[in-house]
Amino acid sequence: MPFIISNPLGLLALLGIPVVLFIHFLQRESRRLPVSTLFLLDHLQRQSVKGDRFDRLRQSLPLWLQLLGVVILTWLLIQPRWTSSRSVHRVVIVLDSSASMSAFRKELDLGLREKIPPLSASLGTTEYSLIPTTLSGENLYRGTSFEGMMASLQQWSPSAGSHSIEQSLRVGRSLAGIGGTLIFVTDHPQSALPFGAALLSVGNPIENAGFAGLMVETVGEETTWRATLRNFSDKALARRWVLASGNQRTEPRYVDLAPGETRTLQGKFPKAADRLSLILEPDRFPLDDEIFVVRPVPKLILVSRTGASNTEPVVASLLKSLENVRQSEAGETPDLVFATYNPLQPSEPPPTSVVFLNQEQVPRQFFKGLIVAANDPIIEDLDWQGLIARSTPSIPIEDGERVLLWQGDRPMILLRGKGSNAQLVFNFDVVHSNASRLPAFVILIHRFIHRIRERKVGLELTNSELRQTIVVAHDSSPGAPPLTLKTASGRLEIPIARSAQLQTPESPGFFQISQGETPLLNSSANFADPREADFSQAAARSEVESLPAEISKLQSTADPAWQLWIGILAVALLLSWYVLGRPDPEERNNVLSRKSEF
Repeated sequence: MPFIISNPLGLLALLGIPVVLFIHFLQRESRRLPVSTLFLLDHLQRQSVKGDRFDRLRQSLPLWLQLLGVVILTWLLIQPRWTSSRSVHRVVIVLDSSASMSAFRKELDLGLREKIPPLSASLGTTEYSLIPTTLSGENLYRGTSFEGMMASLQQWSPSAGSHSIEQSLRVGRSLAGIGGTLIFVTDHPQSALPFGAALLSVGNPIENAGFAGLMVETVGEETTWRATLRNFSDKALARRWVLASGNQRTEPRYVDLAPGETRTLQGKFPKAADRLSLILEPDRFPLDDEIFVVRPVPKLILVSRTGASNTEPVVASLLKSLENVRQSEAGETPDLVFATYNPLQPSEPPPTSVVFLNQEQVPRQFFKGLIVAANDPIIEDLDWQGLIARSTPSIPIEDGERVLLWQGDRPMILLRGKGSNAQLVFNFDVVHSNASRLPAFVILIHRFIHRIRERKVGLELTNSELRQTIVVAHDSSPGAPPLTLKTASGRLEIPIARSAQLQTPESPGFFQISQGETPLLNSSANFADPREADFSQAAARSEVESLPAEISKLQSTADPAWQLWIGILAVALLLSWYVLGRPDPEERNNVLSRKSEF
């Protein structure tokens, strides 16, 4: 069984051995006492006649008893403990996946190599687990090799924004168990950690300037980009930046940033380019030194009109407010149909459509009653209180239909169908109402068409953030090919069953998603959490140094015979005192013989 010294300072008690030997080397000078008769002399120990000096070491029982006492006392003070070679100690290290950790990869490596091995230096087997705070579903490492754990760090790419660490620490504690060790590694120290986690912070304040935001706006055929550049440090910084599009780059431009200053860079997209990148002079935090920009283009929506001629002005004004929408041509299947319903000539509306109730005669009366909106996201926060509509016969209402808006007991707006077949039905005469002048009317139709875009399988161009969860419409029929995520570093196939967990890449750059030969998404992934770019509060701090002693107590057994050793020590001291206190038999016999002569 491996042996552990819990209190190394107890070894200082061994200094008592030379002290005892030193005392027994010394002999005292004998004193002359003039007496009249020898029989009045008390027994005296034989002593040196030359005074206090080093003499030969006289072996005696008190000497050995005192040395034994020193050894036993030392044994008790060092607090010996034993561990079993079969014992397993679990060390779970939770890595802060915040993007700011990417600036301290070297400090992280040095900190782990310095702090972690001493935790299990005297134990049998140590099982290491390495998990990120993003809880991606798989451990970075789990095994008994420290070097294997360090090698697995190469696969770790911290790029997440600010997030809660509580769930990851809860998982870490469940892996470590009650007697295991849980360590949270970060670059920004925290005052108190839950679940008995120990802090290991490897950060320090560094200077940083980078991109903190992006906005792209298209007006007509012209697209303008605006990028926000910020100095996060308390010192003035000068940086060079260039704009790259394809194989072309502009000349480097200089920007001077005062402490904490925010500057906006802007420009126009080249006419022949669909994407560009802004590149800043690199520093220790690379995630915000480059920003990738795609000219956003939503999915194309093909529309058709089958309504009455008097609804054409309303439909035409709506189409002008929609982006990337065009009239379907012969042979094309429309994604959306603007249709009308005449109560006097009823007909079934198209499966996916916006339906306006319409009749040729203008009603004289108006609807009365309170206007109440349903609790539905598509109509949330829309104000319909100014709606004025004329009383008309109703479209037949089916059981189970979702009514979005009521006026009195009249259902005014309905949402029918599910999945790819959906109908937004306006159950009042839109042409002879003021609905087209209400913002709520236009916004509602925009939201409905946005749902149609989301469900349509087609190409979309957009900008996104790192690790952003995205929904890409795709073919989910049996036998459909998997999704393919393509980045600058390679390709990744994603099974259809895992498409709901689809996320943008962890590293900034352009990427594409396709299914077979069908392109679905062209996009960019950019760092977008300025809080992670501020290193003013980063610091180095460690609570790991006190862990080895605690681990030794938990993973080892104390000396079960300590009470016996105390008893032996007491017996040795008492016996030594007794031997020193009684007269020497030889000297006593000599004195008695001399007395008999007289």
